Amino acid sequence: MKRGFGRILWYYRNSRYAKPIFWFLILFLAAGLLVVVTEYRSNSEFKSFFDGLWWSIVTLSTTGYGDKVPVTTPGRVVAILTILLGIAAMSFLSGVLASVFVDQNTKARRGLMDYKNLSEHFVVCGWKDNMREILTNIIEASDHQIDSESIIVVSNIDSDKVEELKEVVELRGLKFVRGDYFSESALQRANVPAAGKVLILADTLESGAASEVDSKTVMTVLTIKAMAKDVYVCAELLDKKYESYLKQAMCDEILYTRDFSMRMLASTSAINGMSHILYELVSHHDNASRLTTEDLPPAMINKTYGELKEHFHTQHNKVLLGVLENTGSANRMKIEALREAQKTSDVSRLVNNLQEVKTMEVNRPLLLPANDYVIQQYSRLIVLER
Repeated sequence: MKRGFGRILWYYRNSRYAKPIFWFLILFLAAGLLVVVTEYRSNSEFKSFFDGLWWSIVTLSTTGYGDKVPVTTPGRVVAILTILLGIAAMSFLSGVLASVFVDQNTKARRGLMDYKNLSEHFVVCGWKDNMREILTNIIEASDHQIDSESIIVVSNIDSDKVEELKEVVELRGLKFVRGDYFSESALQRANVPAAGKVLILADTLESGAASEVDSKTVMTVLTIKAMAKDVYVCAELLDKKYESYLKQAMCDEILYTRDFSMRMLASTSAINGMSHILYELVSHHDNASRLTTEDLPPAMINKTYGELKEHFHTQHNKVLLGVLENTGSANRMKIEALREAQKTSDVSRLVNNLQEVKTMEVNRPLLLPANDYVIQQYSRLIVLER
């Protein structure tokens, strides 16, 4: 009880809005009480405190229904004072409420808001020159399950750049947190611990050196995983020599942008039309077949890939291409795998099990595995969908 009262007292002393609202409520109650005290003996319309409260609300808000009217001289004096104070109080309160909304809007535009009430949202750390295309493609790739209202960009970019993005209809509800995307304070304001997924871009805004950019990426992953181990983190990497650091930091997915581009060029040079094929697989325009993943039916866990193909044979608009192993939270999977590994009394078998846990590869794709391959828990299906 004391703790709750202490919080109210602290809020009253420190909030710029609490005091005017508090005194406005006192004015309501005082006017209602005074009119009842002065009128209840000679006016049948004021027999309870609720009657007085109703009259004070109507009078202070300048609505003036006229259903309850003081008839005594003291009551009319109270009414005159209430009307005069009501005009001033309503004008002042309107200014306070307008100030609240303007203040929040200003803070949101400048990237100073705290998004403590958001959950399962999508956080983008860093900035790219083609940010508009990146964000709109994310929304399209998710079939609009992710929308601009659930996307928060964390960056030191000028707020005017973000406002330009919001001019696009699809990005109108985009949220912005200004600050270093690798700093804990900025990530806390974006409420990363409650996020559904975090994408870390290789941000060359402040430095073009790949080593410095990748170092910030590794630092960001370490910070996020220290805040919330089970948040899914996808990080863009420029130089593959930093791959081991990201894996040690329990990064769930790594995007090798430069390496992927180089392999794309090599494949296109060796195989005619390969660039068109790959673009078609990842595009999301109408009438396109796309490469995607979907949940594994629970009944197929510990079944063979041959049995899965038979089960999947009825899906006429999809083609099964393989299985994606060890999906989801890497931290949770390794903890559960470690518990399973320790259930043997054979020391040599225990050592082998622990070694398997240590070398577990997250999001490992197996394309067209053998029919006798046994499908494990935490797998997803790789499908080509029409």
